[in-house]
Order: sequence, then C-alpha cells, then structure tokens
Amino acid sequence: MLVDEGQDFKPCHWQLVRALAAEAPNDIFIAEDAHQRIYGQKLMLSAYGIRTQGRSRGLKLNYRTTAQNLAWAVGGLTGQEVVDSDGDAETMAGYLSARTGPKPEVRSFPTLSAELDFAADLVGSWVSGGEVAPETVAVLVRDRVTRDRVVAGLGERGVEVRALEAGAVKPGYPVALTMHRAKGTEFARVLLFGLSKEPMGLKAYDYDDEEFSEAQLRERSLLYVAASRARDELVVTYSGTPSSLLPASA
Repeated sequence: MLVDEGQDFKPCHWQLVRALAAEAPNDIFIAEDAHQRIYGQKLMLSAYGIRTQGRSRGLKLNYRTTAQNLAWAVGGLTGQEVVDSDGDAETMAGYLSARTGPKPEVRSFPTLSAELDFAADLVGSWVSGGEVAPETVAVLVRDRVTRDRVVAGLGERGVEVRALEAGAVKPGYPVALTMHRAKGTEFARVLLFGLSKEPMGLKAYDYDDEEFSEAQLRERSLLYVAASRARDELVVTYSGTPSSLLPASA
C-alpha cells in the first residue's frame, strides 16, 4: 500500500491502513513531510501496528522550488520542534534546491487599499508580460473572506482573478485561493497576500500554552506550505502590523 501526505493522517486513517495491509516485509510505503502538518496531529505509527523505526530515510533534494524561495519558506519554521511519525525530531538541515531564482520580496503598506493597489499592479504585470501562462499565477490568502475580498478588489482595479474553491485550475486566468486549498498545487509566480497581525483561529487556543504552541506550529507549517507553492517568483505583502509568523529575514 502507498500512503501519500502521511503527516495529515489521523488515528482512524492509520487504523484503516493497517487493516487493509497485513503486516509483512514491504507492506506499506509512506511519504510524509512533518513540516507540512496542517491537518493531522503528532502521533506514533507504532501505536497502530505500523513499524517504521530504522526503516525511514529523508529526501533532501527539492526539484520544484528555487533555493531562494525554499530558504524563505524554511525561515518561518526556524527554532520550531517538528516531530515525524517515528517520534523523532525532523530537521531541514541539508535541504537543497536544484533551481535558483529571484529573492522573495516582502512589501509593507499603510492600508488594505494600498496593498490591493499593489496586488493589482503586480498580478496585472505578471499576466500581461507574457512570460508565464495566466493560470500559473496565484494569490494565496489565509481564509475565504480575504480571498473574496482580493477577487473583488482586483476586479475593481481592472484585473480579473478567479476564486478557486474546488477542482483543477482552468486555463486563461490567474487564481486566488486559500493557503489550505493550495496544498498539493504549484504555480510559477505566487503572491502571499494579507499577512498582517495573527490568524484569528489562534485565539481559540489561548487557554492552554501547549495547545497554543501546537496551533502556532500549524500556522507556521501552513505558511511554509503556501510559500513553497512558488516555483519561480514569490512576493509577500501585508498592511499595517506584520504577522509575527513571518520569517525574521522578512
């Protein structure tokens, strides 16, 4: 049995995997990246009869994201303890990219309107430049409310961007989608829009330090996922106060 995105599996999923594949040599192949754990939870596979200790190996070469974009994405996880399904600490040390490109750009704006003005100019220039297909340009945001605001705001400024909720990206237009929806996708050029203050969802975990720490790590992992969707060019914007989750280099 082949399991992909194993970091997002929950206990019931692993119980099903074990039930479907009887224990034997080479019974299950699992691909996972604990740094991209935005849905699942920390757990030990041995608790579900899946024994991986001493049989795992890390893949360190990235063929999609440029070295510059990868370094920026990894920066948001610096100092965070990330644990794999063996219960071991997973590190980004030694990660390499086969490609290079421009350094990610982080831009600050005094107001949301000014941020939208910039976004319209940027996305419009990317599309009209003719260097990439329109559908390989994406605006990534934290939630659906911001996504819809971006689609409307850019439309008012003469740049048509289509919201992507489900299904595959259709040709002809750039897309706007949430960071969660962006999982598993890739685009030539990406704008991470609206990285101001903190995600509202974090407030729900203020009652417990450990729960808050786990929630914050999921948010950092989500930002890592979003930033690593960019193959070539990555631009990050915020208005007002920047999120504390942004890499220190930003």
